[in-house]
Amino acid sequence: MHSVILPHLYEIVAQEAMLGFVVFDAVSGECLFINKMGNQLLGLDKPHLSSLKPDQDKPPFKSFSEELLKHDGLYQDIWIKNAQSGPFIGNIGIKFIDVGGQKGHLLMIQDVTLQKKLQREIMAKQNEIKAAFEELLNQNRQLKDLDVAKNRFIALTTHELRTPLSAMVSSAEILKLGLCDTEEQKKEFIEMIHDQGIQLQNLVNDILDFAKIQAGKMDFYIDRQSPLALIQGLIRNFEGMAEGNSVTMSIEAPESDLTCYYDEMRLRQVVSNILSNAIKYNRAGGTVTVSFSETEEMVKIFVQDTGKGIAAEQFEKVFNEFETLGQVAAHHKGTGLGMPISRRLIEAMGGKLLLDSIVEIGSTFWIEIPKTKVLADDLYRPRPSQADDLAA
Repeated sequence: MHSVILPHLYEIVAQEAMLGFVVFDAVSGECLFINKMGNQLLGLDKPHLSSLKPDQDKPPFKSFSEELLKHDGLYQDIWIKNAQSGPFIGNIGIKFIDVGGQKGHLLMIQDVTLQKKLQREIMAKQNEIKAAFEELLNQNRQLKDLDVAKNRFIALTTHELRTPLSAMVSSAEILKLGLCDTEEQKKEFIEMIHDQGIQLQNLVNDILDFAKIQAGKMDFYIDRQSPLALIQGLIRNFEGMAEGNSVTMSIEAPESDLTCYYDEMRLRQVVSNILSNAIKYNRAGGTVTVSFSETEEMVKIFVQDTGKGIAAEQFEKVFNEFETLGQVAAHHKGTGLGMPISRRLIEAMGGKLLLDSIVEIGSTFWIEIPKTKVLADDLYRPRPSQADDLAA
């Protein structure tokens, strides 16, 4: 009974198996047997051994070749041809067989294309999650650094504000109590109050400007005009400071009148900050030279000094408020926010503030201002006069 049933049972198992079973003649490569799944995977009723090789390779997968038949075993991720629907990725088990003297190769084929696709998608998602997690960690570190910088900024700025305020109060108290012996002493205390008041005003202005820029609340009144007169006026204003620091200032005026779009008050603020730094951080007997150039798109204003210079790796830190906030004490009587504020102001006007420097040789800061309108139309307007402000 069993001897009759078993051959039929084996045939049913082979035909209905979820793996593709194909037997090829070891000499001719002709198909000796193929089950239903093998037919479905290869797309042919009687495939030849050579028909399994795809028309082209698909790295990183290895294409099927008869070289694989030299050794029995399991071969994974093999690129196999389907004559009807195109190649697929398969795992192939190869076994050399001998049935009654007829030698052949039994191939057991499994289609793993879908699994590979899912693996790629899972790996892609894993990489996305990893990148998002790393970005979250980075943002967390930045927030911690910013929080530390903020606390230091508040503490150090409070100290910077207290210093001129204390000097002003002390001087005013001496004047109030009439402790001055001479008019000369009284004049000195009055000058001290004035100087410390200017310093305090500058500190407060820096803090307010920084807060406005951070909140996007800074107003701009951009108009087309020449910056030459503005620059010449600023150089005259800084001549006293330059003389006090034994620094010579000069200007190389452009041959033709240059016009561009900028907010006069904000450009004055930026150039003043650059000139002030060029004098303060210069050497005795040094120079500060202002020059101009232009391209089709930009007017450029250069401020070159002969100071200590700045190392290349420190360039961006000069304009980075997060670096500045952590080093307030290193700045000369101020918040150190001048350069970060200046860059943000120039960029808000559609321009750029850049730096080039060589240590022990000097630095060149330059401003690029657009010659055409590159911002929203509502920013191009004249600044209202004080009379307009009072009327409003």
